Amino acid sequence: MTDFFISYTSADEAWAEWIAWTLEAEGFAATLQKWDFRPGSNFVLRMQRAAADCQRTVAVLSPSYMQSAFGAPEWAAAFADDPEGLKRKLVPVRVAPCKPEGLLKATVYIDLVGLDEEGARQALIDGLEERRAKPSSKPGFPAKHATPEAPAFPPTTAAAAGQRAPARYMPKLRTAPTDLEKRRFVKEAFDTVRRGFEQRLGQLGRDNAGVEFDVTAVDATKFTAEIFVNGQSRARCKIWQGGMHSSEGISFAEGTTALSENACNEVLSLAKDGGELALQAMMNMGLGRANEGLDINHLSAEHAAEYLWRRFLWRLET
Repeated sequence: MTDFFISYTSADEAWAEWIAWTLEAEGFAATLQKWDFRPGSNFVLRMQRAAADCQRTVAVLSPSYMQSAFGAPEWAAAFADDPEGLKRKLVPVRVAPCKPEGLLKATVYIDLVGLDEEGARQALIDGLEERRAKPSSKPGFPAKHATPEAPAFPPTTAAAAGQRAPARYMPKLRTAPTDLEKRRFVKEAFDTVRRGFEQRLGQLGRDNAGVEFDVTAVDATKFTAEIFVNGQSRARCKIWQGGMHSSEGISFAEGTTALSENACNEVLSLAKDGGELALQAMMNMGLGRANEGLDINHLSAEHAAEYLWRRFLWRLET
């Protein structure tokens, strides 16, 4: 059973994908039509099963959703299972200005309208938490008039002369990422690599006659990919979350090495610069153009996906 089923319309697909990604980055499991309803499956049956097999339904509220023929049955199923809202089976998330009507009107929604990405992420996670929304620090005293700021001490020459003192420079101190931040970054990077391979392989197959491919998810932290040209296997790899010495990395094995359980050809480990989270290639051999234009000692999640994709393709270029 998944934690959340994301109910949305095609007009709000970008919002639904962002919500699902954000929830899974926090360790939840989400079912999303775009990700989980694969070609050949029965759309109506998959929708019914997804709605029935989830803990809660997230309804992505917008004017399009309010008018959708499919949206109403999806949120209504969750509402019918918890009409008093005691189990919070239905959690509306408003992503565009709209006014819920009917039964939806009585359900408190999470409002993301007008927020930036970090504010929206925090509002979403806070809204789905089971705990109370009591702040961790004491609220400010709601006085009618703001208390004047105390003058700086000692007064500067400019202040004494009635001039505006220049703003003081305050450096932004860098703090080391926490273990949780590292874990989330590696997981998000692995997911970015996996999606990148799926998208690039699909494009490769569409652009080249005679090229077919296979992508197999071994589990949530490992997948394999293979390219066939005119039916002949030309490139094979395995990618999994985990490194040689810790779980804080992404490993890559290609060719016959991909069939081994322990061997690998590349490991992307967390860069040890103590600041911004990034990955570094530990076993770069300069194959083809794998690292062209990339800083292999400081790879973002997207650059890591590009680097491993190039490593995977070099056999096709030889």
